[in-house]
Amino acid sequence: MNHSPKYYLLTLLLICLPGAADEWRSVPTSSQLNYAVDFQGLPIEGQFKHFSVHYSATKNLLVTVDIGSADMSDDELNSEIAGADWFDAERFGKAVFSSDTIIKNSPSEGEFSAEGTLTLKGISKSVHVPFRWQQDSQQPNSASMMGQLVLQRSDFSIGIGDWSSGEQIGIDVSVSFSVLMQRQTEASTN
Repeated sequence: MNHSPKYYLLTLLLICLPGAADEWRSVPTSSQLNYAVDFQGLPIEGQFKHFSVHYSATKNLLVTVDIGSADMSDDELNSEIAGADWFDAERFGKAVFSSDTIIKNSPSEGEFSAEGTLTLKGISKSVHVPFRWQQDSQQPNSASMMGQLVLQRSDFSIGIGDWSSGEQIGIDVSVSFSVLMQRQTEASTN
């Protein structure tokens, strides 16, 4: 019997990723999605307060972010970044990362990369998201998913006009996440 490389990759994922045949959803109250950018050489940080992560072997990885929930702990900054020059939250209320390819990063156990598409402010780009998956040995229906990546805000037309040069506010945006995932049982999905 001759199997394609995709067959072997799927088989490897089902063996290596804990609970890969199951469905997992994020626990919002125990999850964080943060970002940081340089402002005149100093780091400033923010977070998205509302987002969801869904993982399943058939649908793979889907992350949905409520752009209007961006919070930089300052009402004036929050109002500014929601505007058309930045996130344009009124027109583009959601950002979505969708991946149908998850690769195990060997030799480290629990280290993976999701290859997919990020759609932000109406622009879709291919993105590589490295993450660590660690199932809780005491509670097998819980796992943590952590990772970090760098995006260029200019790829998504964030910070246009006077802000586009990167002189005052850096182009590189560091994104980090720490997500508590809960296995979905038949009872919890009904």
